[in-house]
Amino acid sequence: MVRILACLSLFFCVLLSSSCVAVRYQRLPAEVPPVHSAAFEKEMARVVKTPWVDGNAIQTLINGRAFFPAMLTAIRQARQTVTFETFMCVDSQPVADFTQAFCERAQAGVKVHVILDALGCVDYGKAHLERMKAAGVDLHFYSPFRPWNPVRYNHRTHRRVLVVDGVVGYVGGAGLAYAWDSDAENPLRWRDTQWQLHGPVVRQLQENFNDNWQELTGQRLTGPAYLPPLEKEGSLRAQMVLGSPEKHGETIGSSYRLAIRAARQSLIIAHAYFIPDRVITQELLAAVRRGVRVQLILSGKHTDMPIARAVAQPELKRLLAAGVEIQEFQPCNLHGKLVIVDDYLTIAGSGNLDQRSFFINDENNLHVLSAAFAREQQRMCDQDCARSKRLSAADLKRTWGRTLQGFFGRWIAYQL
Repeated sequence: MVRILACLSLFFCVLLSSSCVAVRYQRLPAEVPPVHSAAFEKEMARVVKTPWVDGNAIQTLINGRAFFPAMLTAIRQARQTVTFETFMCVDSQPVADFTQAFCERAQAGVKVHVILDALGCVDYGKAHLERMKAAGVDLHFYSPFRPWNPVRYNHRTHRRVLVVDGVVGYVGGAGLAYAWDSDAENPLRWRDTQWQLHGPVVRQLQENFNDNWQELTGQRLTGPAYLPPLEKEGSLRAQMVLGSPEKHGETIGSSYRLAIRAARQSLIIAHAYFIPDRVITQELLAAVRRGVRVQLILSGKHTDMPIARAVAQPELKRLLAAGVEIQEFQPCNLHGKLVIVDDYLTIAGSGNLDQRSFFINDENNLHVLSAAFAREQQRMCDQDCARSKRLSAADLKRTWGRTLQGFFGRWIAYQL
């Protein structure tokens, strides 16, 4: 009954709030310096309210076959603390594996703190939850349904955060479910990426976890067990972007807009849920007019949200007509979130290119300034393009069913 009430309330909240979200984009300069410049770094730091930090090492982990073992190994090696926040979990082997790792560390005296989104993790599994609580895991659900405040249920944490002992972190777009538990080899397994972090940027990631931890518990996690002094581990210049529109104002959407405006040569957007509003579409069209090569790599027919493509279809037709290259990933759902600008700036994390990620959800993005790192991400995109189909105008013709779906979907575009 509670779940039915929650679903009904969420539906009505969607209808009521779709056209009245209070948060808006930040004001940006009309002319943005190129991404290689110190002026761009300064402007991006202002927009996202986070400084750049040097000395980071970042490893790209492609698909669950790579990132699940790495994340589980890090948890099992924890000596003092583990912090974990995620949007999506479904009772499965990955949930069982992470639950076991959390419980083992908690029983060994490690302080384990877990935030699960109450909507996305509704099917985590009662037995797993009870096991964690019995083991001493400090577990909290984010924004559970409250009959006296149903509107609040529309606000979700979409972040993916794992920090171990304050020294190693993981960010990306993956959840815990069978969909991620392999190598994107068939339609039931999703294509996704996580990034392993070492160096000073891990402290920023831990502070991002603290944002919702403090909201839920009234306390911040402090001290060297959570925020130890961090030495330089590599050569990468990076920053973690806190997406917290309700508490701290909008950052994610404006950072994407700033990056697009800064592009001079190339712009690659590999995103699962590409639902641009008119503002983002205009930014992309302006980039094309400047001579920027714009390439989109999107989910194809294997998607968990077909309405997203129906809503985005008119914008995709405009972009294609203007010269944007659009690729559809064929083997399975492409769930990653990645932007590469001028072979130098990389943006990755949980934030989709849609209005929900910009103005409603709590998100978590990583920015990296490095030609070498961008080349690594480019190679990954090239591999995805080799398994994709380049779209033509004929591919974007809409059936009556898709047209109707898009028409009604645009009424709730803020919520998709």
